Amino acid sequence: MERYWLGIDAGTTAIKCGVYRRDGSLVASADVPSRVTTPADGHSEQDMQEVWQSVQACLRMVTSQVAADQIESIGIAAQGDGFWALDADNMPVGPAILWNDTRAAADVDAAYESGAATAISHACHTSIWPGTSGAIYSWLQREDPARANRVARIVYCAGWVGYCLTGVLATDYSDSTIPFYDLHAGDYSDAALGALDAQGLRQAFLPPQPAARLLGHLSAEAAAATGLPAGLPVSTGTLDLSAMIVGLGLDSPGDTMMIMGTTAVVNILTDKITPTDLPVGATVLHANGELFTRVLAPTTGAAAFDWFCALHPGSLGGDTPGEIAEKLNALAVDVPPGANGVLFLPHLNGERAPFVAANARGAFFGLSARSTKADMGRAVMEGAAMSLRHCFHAEYGGRPQGTVHLTGGGARNGLWCQIIADIMGATIEVSDATDHGLWGAACLGASANGEGDACALAKRDEATTQYHPTPEAVRAYDAVFEQYLVLSEACRNIWKS
Repeated sequence: MERYWLGIDAGTTAIKCGVYRRDGSLVASADVPSRVTTPADGHSEQDMQEVWQSVQACLRMVTSQVAADQIESIGIAAQGDGFWALDADNMPVGPAILWNDTRAAADVDAAYESGAATAISHACHTSIWPGTSGAIYSWLQREDPARANRVARIVYCAGWVGYCLTGVLATDYSDSTIPFYDLHAGDYSDAALGALDAQGLRQAFLPPQPAARLLGHLSAEAAAATGLPAGLPVSTGTLDLSAMIVGLGLDSPGDTMMIMGTTAVVNILTDKITPTDLPVGATVLHANGELFTRVLAPTTGAAAFDWFCALHPGSLGGDTPGEIAEKLNALAVDVPPGANGVLFLPHLNGERAPFVAANARGAFFGLSARSTKADMGRAVMEGAAMSLRHCFHAEYGGRPQGTVHLTGGGARNGLWCQIIADIMGATIEVSDATDHGLWGAACLGASANGEGDACALAKRDEATTQYHPTPEAVRAYDAVFEQYLVLSEACRNIWKS
């Protein structure tokens, strides 16, 4: 009888489940929407019990497609950060406050202005933002002290799902990193906790463990709710980004993965971190707890592409993202690198990497009476790619040395992939598979069940396309990138005023 591995990915807007064969082929899948509420400006919340109900529904859907007794392990990945808190009876302390919530912006600003945030930077090598647990806790102490006083455990989304499945509380290294874990001391930092007046959380954080460790076994109650057999081994939950890195089989220093989604992300694995007062972006521990992942996430990625096309519904509209992309590509493909002198800064929604500027805005430069819609469309694609190179440049002062794995919606656009390869000056590899986070979660579950190293298990036969940099285009884009850096720096002075 064939045996299967099951993965759960509890995202912000959807819960996904996948059942896999050992070779990585997908046997069954399901997804269920996950509701986000915005009770006030800047607030972003989810009912924790509702999230669990959505996970149950998704599992019931996927188990209806296969023989549940053929599933032999469960792995969990989920959205990260935010404030997922339990009381002394392990019940939710109100709704989860999510990673993109901004109610604690003033607390974060105050920490930076006073210099207190440097203690956090030196501990977890991250420039914090309002949607982190410590910042939210500071806000709660001031605005809802009764709720703050009820907090007994911080579990994050993956930990909550794991607890609902097994009745066991745990946190993996990836989720534990931000904002208080000291990467060098291997413990939560009292100085970092003090930076946000969050000493009250010291005992609420769980000691981190590898994501491939066995969390526990599926409880009888959870089995009845999901249609799965009681007693199935369940792995410790992990951050969705870490599960994606595992699903790609990345486990060596220098491995680089980029995401061109609505927002963009540069992820670089490293075994060395040098503390600084204001690090670029964020750092999380790899799911194995042994490597670091530098996470540099520009605010605007494919959203710039979507914005530009939406300005031209007659010529660039369509019923599907693919149809829209084909129309812009047809315009931009014959425009030379550098877009005939038109350059675009893609900061449409502020910026968070490689610099933090909430007031940053997008801009076109170099427009003339001869500039065309095609030039501007090409410049938008180039500008989003330039922001990825800017992140790598800020972190390492150079460009990637090996093949870069690219995923996200933008990775389905061949012209854009070639532009990214030419701007980065590196080979870009795109897999036909789009389920690396879910597959990574399934492999972590299998590893927790004694099947071997998760990253080794994740290596599977995937059809890939490689985009190699063109020397002439690389030289042209090197000159454009120098202009991009100058303009970006100059605009920061404007955005401050």
